[in-house]
Amino acid sequence: MSRDADHPDLHSRQIPIREDMAYQRKVWRFERCGWYALVLCMVLGLLGLFSRGPISSQDVRSADGAVRVEYDRFHRNGSTNPMKVSVRGAPEATVEVELNGELLEGFSVETMQPPPLRARSAAQGLHLWLQADTQGQATLYLTLRGDGLGLYRSTVKAAGAESVTLTQFIFP
Repeated sequence: MSRDADHPDLHSRQIPIREDMAYQRKVWRFERCGWYALVLCMVLGLLGLFSRGPISSQDVRSADGAVRVEYDRFHRNGSTNPMKVSVRGAPEATVEVELNGELLEGFSVETMQPPPLRARSAAQGLHLWLQADTQGQATLYLTLRGDGLGLYRSTVKAAGAESVTLTQFIFP
């Protein structure tokens, strides 16, 4: 015990009010832990644990570098978040992009820019055909609205390229 424990105000007493200082110290320790937990939640929230921010932003590339996806790992149900899919192919050719997995189970696609040349639904995903520019780069901007709850795993793949795995979590 420290010297503060010897202070008369920290001893239990009966007059003028009955006090149990051992119990009061436990309550104070519990309150301090609660304050620390609250501050930790606030800091994590500011960093992006519950939506947009540095720990939420993700930029993944395929092993061969042909597919790149920029997205947020953490979403809130009902909120919208952007996703950018970049694919490298032949100059001025049509590039096929596959969105597979649980992406369409947990999210609604609100917008898709530029509109794909062609689109087809598949067993567990979506096939989109995009026009590549003169450098062979095709970029698709999506706005996703989180409709589900929990963890969702998806893949993005271009024809003839390695796939990229996405892991996203939707909070209530």
